[in-house]
Formats: sequence, C-alpha cells, structure tokens
Amino acid sequence: MHVDFDHLRPEERRLVLVASEVKYRELMAQLDWRKVVALVGGPLAGGIVGVIATALGPTLAASGYLASTFQASETRKQGFLERLTTKGEIPIPHLSPRDAVERFRFDHGHPVDGAAYVLDPCVEDHYLAPAVANERLAQEKLAAFVQIAASLGARRIEIVSGEVLSRGAGANVDVPLDEAAGQVGLTARFDQKNSVARQVYVELDEPPLPPHLPEALARWTEVDPQLRALVQLRLNARPRTAKISLRFENTIDLDARAIAELASRKIGVGGEYRTLTASLWSFDVEFWPTS
Repeated sequence: MHVDFDHLRPEERRLVLVASEVKYRELMAQLDWRKVVALVGGPLAGGIVGVIATALGPTLAASGYLASTFQASETRKQGFLERLTTKGEIPIPHLSPRDAVERFRFDHGHPVDGAAYVLDPCVEDHYLAPAVANERLAQEKLAAFVQIAASLGARRIEIVSGEVLSRGAGANVDVPLDEAAGQVGLTARFDQKNSVARQVYVELDEPPLPPHLPEALARWTEVDPQLRALVQLRLNARPRTAKISLRFENTIDLDARAIAELASRKIGVGGEYRTLTASLWSFDVEFWPTS
C-alpha cells in the first residue's frame, strides 16, 4: 500500500513493507488459488472483498499492536479480474529500500527487499524483523535495565533468582532456565539442578552525574512498571538498596501464526520465528550514596 510517510503517525506505521516497485508488483501479482478455485467452481460466498483478514490472515489482523496501522490502511482499487484471481494490494504501508534507509533505522544487513518490519516500541524509528522481534526486545529490556540502574547511580547489580514461567512450544517439559537466560542475553551461573546461583552481574564505578533517567531510556519505564517504580524510588527517596523482578515475555502480540501469515504472501520476515520463553528474574541493586 503506497502512502505518504510524512503524514503517518508512528502508530500508523508499526508494520511496514520494504519493497522496490518491481518486488511489490511481484508480491501483488501472486495468484490466490482459493479465489481461482472458487471462481471456477461458482460464486464466492459473501463476495470477494479486500479486507485485511482475507488479504493477510485473521491472526495478523487481530494484533492489538498493529491495529492503528491497519485502521489507517486503504486498499487501492483493482481491476475486476485482478480482484477475482490475485492476492492483490498488501494493506501494509510500503516504501522502497532506499527510502527506508533514509527515514528509519534497521539492524545490520537490513532492510531486505520484499521484507516486512515491525516498529520497536521502545527505540524511536528502529525497525525489527518480525520473526525475531520479541526475542530482541527481551534482550533490549535487560540492557535497558542495566543502563537505567547505572544512570540512577548503581554500584552493584546481583542476580538473586530466576524462574521459567512458560513451557516450550509443543513440548511437555519446561524449557531449561539456562536456555531462557540465553534468550534474553543474561549471562549467569547455574548449579547442577539448573537453578541460578546468586552472583554479581555487574559492578560500576561511582557515576559522574547525579541520579537521572536518560531520555533515550524513558520509553522502557512506560512499558515496564517495575522499571518505572525503580526510577521513581531512586529519584524521590534515594535508597541505598533496591530489589526488582523483571518479567520477560512477548512485548508485542505477534506469534508464529501471525508471522506465517506474512510469509504466506512471500513477504520476508527475518527467518524462522523464535518463540520467547516467559521468565522472571530477580535482582538486588546497591547504589552509591548521593551527596
């Protein structure tokens, strides 16, 4: 869907399609064999309409995070035969690879022609491959916690405990805690029972600045109430120690089915979907005294 990105609010471009004109026409021209079969066999029940649930899939269309993007979408007018036989217009804001690079930020090696990207809710104008988005956001959350604690004057951060909250996809046993730690980028030691051992995660020198919250990290306090509470406590009460438990789970409601719906249109999604295991990690934070 061609749009003017100068007039799109961020919530209206939470999902974008990066594609050259040649690639976009190729994606639009794909035959929809369900329509072809129905056309040959007789009239389609209810008629053929270019709604999102038909064009992409019900799971993707039901995403709360992408609702504003889809609401702002308008399908273009197609020819009669085209509407009857092809998958047609893709109801995702579309821009060329060159425009994408000039306007937004992507991970190394991206954007790829013909691929979709989802907006990072906590890093301005940064787009992630949908298949790895939730895993990446979990890793960014851990990094944000350490940076926020450091900005608040942390002297030492210790890992106290960890717990897996969900089971592996299609498995009957819990995902090992060390694997859950690896998903969020947490380096820790585990005993023979695969329980985390209390340990120092990071030690920091005395900060040159008084406790503060960097503007670039402020969005994380809007997403996670525990981070918000830590910031408010430190800035208002100046405690010497604090406890915090961070829950890591899907930040945006895109799962394997939603990613498969994009891939079914031959749209790149960044590889195989990575299921994020929900986990809970507890930390003790010791702060430098404030003058």
